[in-house]
Formats: sequence, structure tokens, C-alpha cells
Amino acid sequence: MNVRPLLYCLLLALPIASPGAAAAGAAAPYFRYDKIRMETRHAYAFVHEERSGPASTYLFLTTDPLDAKKIADAFDPGSEVNQQVGDKPGGFVRICINAEGKECGLYFSHEQPSESFNMSGSGEFKLAKQTAGSVEGRWQMTKPDDFFGKTYDFDLPFSASITAATPGTPLPADGGAPGKAYAAYLAALAKGDLPTLRKMLGEGSRWQLPEDDEQAAKQGLKDLRDGKPVSVKIVSAIQRGDHAVLRVEGVDRDEIKRAGRVLMVKEGDTWRAETQDLGSVD
Repeated sequence: MNVRPLLYCLLLALPIASPGAAAAGAAAPYFRYDKIRMETRHAYAFVHEERSGPASTYLFLTTDPLDAKKIADAFDPGSEVNQQVGDKPGGFVRICINAEGKECGLYFSHEQPSESFNMSGSGEFKLAKQTAGSVEGRWQMTKPDDFFGKTYDFDLPFSASITAATPGTPLPADGGAPGKAYAAYLAALAKGDLPTLRKMLGEGSRWQLPEDDEQAAKQGLKDLRDGKPVSVKIVSAIQRGDHAVLRVEGVDRDEIKRAGRVLMVKEGDTWRAETQDLGSVD
């Protein structure tokens, strides 16, 4: 009897695990919150740029496969994961690992039924490996703890390659065209120049700065100013096609030092501030 065809069929029938779904020899990762026990099958890791200081690593343990490259190229990897996961049954656990190799928070998210949970400092976190290209370790808390009447426990072994973002082109010290456009935007905000701001914001200005409602436009201007520096220093800037990310720092109208990142998007010949992640340095 020729056993080769039979052996070949058996090999094809074996389940194929996502690379890095769990550390070698470890149990399947799970997180239980109240009546929901979620087992994950896939592991992804990405660089997460902080507002200031060294970048951290975001590790996602998921029930379903994701488009890792799209997440790596996103301005906010977490938002892209949420968009890809959507409201399908299942979910993910996000583990933050800082540059020193310590945990900086865990977030559990599940749909159908919908539930979420944030925590840090509980259980035992061990990082066996952290390089520029991969992370490996385990975070576990097998003795249930209580949170407002709901118990939770977890065992999360992980081993994942870090998916790198598409290489970009470094821009000059002033941020090039995107940097100049952002500086002009902040100047218009500082002056309260509504006509210029409406041109810069495009369609977004219709509800933020309506021309037919002066009171609403004033409130919109106040909202746009909140948390933004009056002027900025461009710390670094990188461009990928029609997108550019600026790292900036400056002082806002309340003399609070702000730092973070700004996503600029090119529409035609014009660069526009799409979204920002700025916070108090202190």
C-alpha cells in the first residue's frame, strides 16, 4: 500500500496557526471577563509612537486575522484594528509594552456580546524577548480577580514579529510643504481667520465653522483651538505618498507645553491637517 497520498492528505488537514499566535509550548491564549471567555488565534505587533519619548510596542492577540501591513501604516494602529475588527463576533486583547520592556496596560475588547475592559499592574508579566523585529513573553493571572462584581482572569502567552511600516521619505527641518501648511493653519487659528480656516478645512468647515451661524462658528473656533499650540517646532517629519506625519512641540494659549504627532493629507496641491495626537508634556 502506498501511504504517501494518505500522509499528504493528513498534512493538508492539519490546522495552520497564525505565526506567533502563542509562545512555543504554551497553552492557547485566553482572556475571561465575567461570562465571556475569549481564546485568541493570531498575534500581531506594531511600533506605537508616543506623544513624546521612546516608542512603545502594541501587541494584538485576536480571534480573527487582520491586515497587518495596513495597521502598521496607519497613523493610529489601535483605531485601524478597531475598524478591521468591527462588530463581528470575537475581538482582541491589546498589550502595551514600553521601551524598558515593562507592560504599560492591557485592553480587552469583545463583540457579540459587547464588552471591554482596561487594566494594568495585575498578574505576572514576563518579557522573554524584545528586539526591533519581535517580542515574546507571557502575561498571566490565573487566580480570578473582581472588578465591580465581574471577575476576570487570563493567560496570554505571545510570540510575534513586529510588522514595520512602509518606509517613508524624511522631510526637511521645517517639515517641508506639510510643515509649512500646518504652521499656516495654526497661525489662522491664532488670528481667528475664519475665511482662511474654511478654505483649509474644506468640507469639514461646513459643520465646524458654519457661515450662517456666527455663534456656532465661534464655538467651532474655540473647539479647534483647544489643546493645540499657538505655534510649533517641527521635531521630525516623514512623508509616505499623499500622507505626512509631523512630530511637533509648542505652547498653547494657556501656556501649557504640548507635544505629539500630526497627520497631514495632500488633496490636489494642498496639504491639510487630517488628525492630531497632541498632549501635555507635563
